[in-house]
Amino acid sequence: MAVESTIYLLCLLSLFCGPSRQKAISLELSCGAGPSHVLSIASSSPTDIRLMWQPLSTQHSRGAVTRYRIEYSAMDQDNIYSVEVGGNETQFTLRELQPNQTYRLRIAAGTGIGFGVSSEWAQHQTLANYNQIFAPTELKVRAKVSSLNVTWHPSPNHTVVSGYKLSCQEMESDDTSNGHRPLLMHTIRLRKKARYHILTGLPDHQYEVRVWAFTKQTDGAAAVWKGRTDKTHNRPPLPPSIIQALANSSTSIWLRWEKPRFSNVRIINYTVRCSPFGTTNASLVSYHTSSVQEILLGDLKPFTRYELAVQSNGVDVAGPFSSTVQETTLSDELQLNALYTSSVLVSWRPPLQPNGIITSYTILYSTNMSQPEHTWNNVSQDTITSVEIRGLTSGTQYFFKLGASTEMGPGPYSPVKDVNIPYLDIPTVTGIIVGVCLGL
Repeated sequence: MAVESTIYLLCLLSLFCGPSRQKAISLELSCGAGPSHVLSIASSSPTDIRLMWQPLSTQHSRGAVTRYRIEYSAMDQDNIYSVEVGGNETQFTLRELQPNQTYRLRIAAGTGIGFGVSSEWAQHQTLANYNQIFAPTELKVRAKVSSLNVTWHPSPNHTVVSGYKLSCQEMESDDTSNGHRPLLMHTIRLRKKARYHILTGLPDHQYEVRVWAFTKQTDGAAAVWKGRTDKTHNRPPLPPSIIQALANSSTSIWLRWEKPRFSNVRIINYTVRCSPFGTTNASLVSYHTSSVQEILLGDLKPFTRYELAVQSNGVDVAGPFSSTVQETTLSDELQLNALYTSSVLVSWRPPLQPNGIITSYTILYSTNMSQPEHTWNNVSQDTITSVEIRGLTSGTQYFFKLGASTEMGPGPYSPVKDVNIPYLDIPTVTGIIVGVCLGL
């Protein structure tokens, strides 16, 4: 629950206002703010403070306000931080603050000639209970004929959550209250990165949708939506026909299809469903939208079998998914072979259908996979698909990844692969040298 306090910007210039009858903190702006401009301060999580204010007119500001300056500091610290926002802004959120900490804040308005005198300091304390799991924000549900498209933003303290849960409860109506059929309800566990989910196969009814975060110990507060599936009687379009899937690389698959036959329903776009073969985990199912009759699905796992289906979408109505097709991604195209105690042969297979003509390849390698990419060793290569990397250290693990560039620019890098450079066996080498010398 947000903690809020309200402060009034009261003009202290007798030119604009008389004595105030409000019991509030008086904030003086030298640019001449009009009477009773409300500044609200709120916290939606233990680490943020949100400020909101009413815009000032040019009549009250002695000119056009071009910017605002917000200054803040913890009460037990001397350091003062400041941030500037545009003159057309009416709110700003301070983030990465300390929980259960009292802060002081003030604001000043500025015109083209500079800032006015800042307001008096106001105090606000951030929330204390950081262990509380807050509800996801901006829950939105798009209702269709037989489906609900649910989207949300993460909880304010989403870094502590393990994932999300989504429940869909069929609400009681005249039909269900008479005992004609049981209420429908199911709950789905989703990954921490999930931001949307599509509920399909729903009959025309009233529903309550809840989304909440959870940890290993407890569940958080839920964001709630209530409504019903769309009652529109537009005929849903038929699913596409002749769906073809072709592995393009170890992490991508091309999917192509034709428009449905014998259908006069206008198709706006298509929805592609992608999941590992045989999975029952809803969090592993991904959905993609395409306005054309093909799509390159990326970020897949190497040498993995996937199930794919396509749905036609009309105007405010979605059709059923097609029958599934299956395709397996290629094995890793990046191959590493330690040749000696100081070199590695790097070879790869180019994509079957690259997104443009490949002009060059880039090989990055490092002994520390956690380092940023710009610190890795960089080797550029033309269209030849192998190169020997020399000057490596024996007995060391190296990490490699490969990227391709076209005339449009560089593409994403491949998944990281590693190779161990063998040790130089000194006794063995010495024995060989001695044996050769004795033979001579």
